[in-house]
Amino acid sequence: MKRLQDFDGLRFLLCIGIAIFHFSFRVPVNDEILNSFILTFAYFTDVFFIVSGLFLARRQNYLWSWPRYVAFVGKRLARIYPLHVVTFSCFALLSVLTAAGILHPLVEPSMSWRDGLTQLLLIHNWGLGRTLSYNYVSWSLSALFAMYLAFPLFDMLCRRFGSWVLVGVMAAAVGGDYLAQQLGVLSLTRIQLSDAGVLRALPSFVFGMWLARREHPPMPASAIKALLATCLIVFLFYHPANGPDEPHTLEGPWRLAFLYAGVYVLYAASTRGIYTPLQWRGFTRLSRYSFGIFILHPAVGMVFFKAAPERWGEATAGAVLLIAAGVLASVLTAIASYHLFENPVHRWLVKRIDAWVSRSEGSSGFSGSTRDGLPVSR
Repeated sequence: MKRLQDFDGLRFLLCIGIAIFHFSFRVPVNDEILNSFILTFAYFTDVFFIVSGLFLARRQNYLWSWPRYVAFVGKRLARIYPLHVVTFSCFALLSVLTAAGILHPLVEPSMSWRDGLTQLLLIHNWGLGRTLSYNYVSWSLSALFAMYLAFPLFDMLCRRFGSWVLVGVMAAAVGGDYLAQQLGVLSLTRIQLSDAGVLRALPSFVFGMWLARREHPPMPASAIKALLATCLIVFLFYHPANGPDEPHTLEGPWRLAFLYAGVYVLYAASTRGIYTPLQWRGFTRLSRYSFGIFILHPAVGMVFFKAAPERWGEATAGAVLLIAAGVLASVLTAIASYHLFENPVHRWLVKRIDAWVSRSEGSSGFSGSTRDGLPVSR
């Protein structure tokens, strides 16, 4: 299976952008234009779901049985769960020390054992817990876990209905947006604030699967380059207003339509071998650390910005440099974590799962692996 280098580079930039987005709330950037640009990094979470579905669906010959289904989900969890537990434990320890009166943080951490249990089980953003408790970025892992559990169903639908799956994607986007407004949030792309982030992941994950499974009409290279440039211009300069005290970003189905179009064109470029800056070796080599950056940056930021003097972030230049330093600290932590913990544990778990499947099915023909960063079964 041909490696999509553009998407390797994209994964790294997505996680860097998400870290910058979150750190900008800890260290406000007092420049309206720059701050509006940083707020568009919220789009990257939706792209993350698209890419997750796309990578998993690039393999088209899945043969399902109960052992293979358990192994499929197990290998996905082997990639994300160990580091999730470690990061969650850091936030849980903060809660315990605060409850014991040893620490006195300015913002009281979550103290709910129920929220902690649902987050540990990765079911907290199915409407069973709270998004902003403990490690707040893990809501997307909860949503992605639901997508993994439902993947055989999506796989069957993509095979049976082909391009009609796209109609289901549109229905899920529009219906989810309506439900989000009923729940009191602005749009589907913020529905995780109502603790139902699984609904935000659904249309994008299935769109990624559809993109990988269908034969798409060829486009001239010149058209692909022009469309990529257009998408970049829209991302950089089109920041529509959403009302008082709301960020100037695309929201709901309009955001998803823009992102789906952009990823569609990027996929066309990548499969055609058209060069984009995302293929730069620096991005692709660092892509293996993407998940670590994503899941660890809240804990790293909590420590880093507590240690940094507040006055350093008072000026715009100082705030930008402080955020950049926090991101660098997250990258270095992710690199160390990958080599010392994340990758060794992942490899060990995958070997155990493969051995279990071989015993269960009486053969050694089943194997699977994961591509760095986003899980892939081969």
